[in-house]
Amino acid sequence: MRLENEYLIATFVAKGAQMSRLISKVTNLEYIWQADSRFWGYHNPTLFPIVGSAFNHTLLIDDVEYKMKQHGFARNFHFECVDSDDLGCTFRLSDNEETLKQYPFRFTLLIRYTLVGKRILIDYRIENKSDRTIPFQFGLHPAFNVPMNVKKTLDDYRIEFHPPCDLKFYGEDLFIKSTSSIPLSDAMFEERPTWLFEDVVAPYVSLSDGDNGVKVSCVGYRWLALWKPLGAPFICIEPWHGHGDFIKNSLPFEQREGTILLPIGKHWITSYTIEPF
Repeated sequence: MRLENEYLIATFVAKGAQMSRLISKVTNLEYIWQADSRFWGYHNPTLFPIVGSAFNHTLLIDDVEYKMKQHGFARNFHFECVDSDDLGCTFRLSDNEETLKQYPFRFTLLIRYTLVGKRILIDYRIENKSDRTIPFQFGLHPAFNVPMNVKKTLDDYRIEFHPPCDLKFYGEDLFIKSTSSIPLSDAMFEERPTWLFEDVVAPYVSLSDGDNGVKVSCVGYRWLALWKPLGAPFICIEPWHGHGDFIKNSLPFEQREGTILLPIGKHWITSYTIEPF
């Protein structure tokens, strides 16, 4: 699947309904990580119905234990393309025999990509097809090449916040006060592979080398994660609704922090944008 306008070219794969390429006609740069399995075999997976890992990969639902791998199952299923034109395409995943073994609810997950000028808009819609309220968490996990320009190195890049804001590390009494940017280095990810912030008020976060980069919207998401495997030539900017377990947790799924409860017959929507520059 391929979308194209005067500014952007984007391609997609059915597995996880992932955007596999994002090329700017203005800069001639490739922004999306190419899923080299030596480092990490995904591009921009959707995290559903959990974010992160449950303790012992076990979820408690109606007093029954269900096994689920990290970040849920949506990223590993092939979605069906149900609508497409030159500027947009929609992918669908519905419950099936395999999902019901891990998550005993009927649902439909729709992912819509639309080129809007110099940005790509990604819309998500989750529909409750069960006969009861369904619990879920949801997260975004786009991976961006670092460096994007072969003349640059990781040390040339920084994460920028628009506007500057206080950053609170989740679960810690640790703050970064009124910051506009965080310089990137391998050393920062040796200390902590994932940087997880809570209640980031900046509506946009950028990855920039001062000349080129990518701007990601994160409005309405309670958590924002930055993740980069050591030595890997990419970084993930991840807005989340929910998070994994950092200690032993035996709470029912519906009581976990960040879990969304969707009533019978209702739907839930969210979106974000990616803008190369």
